[in-house]
Amino acid sequence: MRTLIGPTGSSMDLSAAYPWPVGRAWTRVTMMRALDGGVAGADNRSGSISSEADREVLSASRRLADAVVIGASTMRLERYGPLRVREDAADERRALGLRPAPVLAIVSGSLDLPWDEKAFTESAVTPIVVTTGSAPAEALEDARRRVDVVVLPGERPTATAIVAALRDRGLTRIVCEGGPGLLRSFAEEDVVDEVAMTVSPHLVTYGPGAGGAGDDAPLPHAFELVGLIENESFLFARYIRTGRRDESLSATTEGTPA
Repeated sequence: MRTLIGPTGSSMDLSAAYPWPVGRAWTRVTMMRALDGGVAGADNRSGSISSEADREVLSASRRLADAVVIGASTMRLERYGPLRVREDAADERRALGLRPAPVLAIVSGSLDLPWDEKAFTESAVTPIVVTTGSAPAEALEDARRRVDVVVLPGERPTATAIVAALRDRGLTRIVCEGGPGLLRSFAEEDVVDEVAMTVSPHLVTYGPGAGGAGDDAPLPHAFELVGLIENESFLFARYIRTGRRDESLSATTEGTPA
């Protein structure tokens, strides 16, 4: 068992923390969960329970990727912007023979997409839209005028078919960023090689982001990570409500009720 957070903890180079295997295809999924399993704040967007560091990690995960896969609903909710990379990453990508930036691949059955969003109009590389032959013919024709369209067989795009289609286009380093339904299909069809998981230090049980019914909740309750232990790939975390750390660290077990 190892203590990962504590007196011996140290920072790391994020650009080296999310490497890609050499010489083989690889699919990484990224996800964020609050302490109670919620995936978004009261505004139903993950950004409201995210942080600058989380965005840095997301950037590092994408840095040398070939494609970033998202569902159409996630694109609408999260308001995805154009995919670009920093100058140092652009130089590294160029040296490796990669495209200027990852290709954004949006999975959509209806093709009812916000075409005026900057993700479509300002991305460094033309996005891909993945759909099926059951998509409306007029919408399919319109999409083909705007982006690279991949039409898969069947009534709905499967994770296996999505990954295969991207690999056929030379896009072998794949990051799937959700939403939950797409992540579930990637897991169920066993196409996931790696999971990059962010645990947000918030409780959002009563908000729409937790998937429950009810009115909008106030901002999520914030917590602070004070301990993290690992054993056989299980992680045991200890969080304390923000502002109460000193009380916790000064506490003892003497006289504590059983």
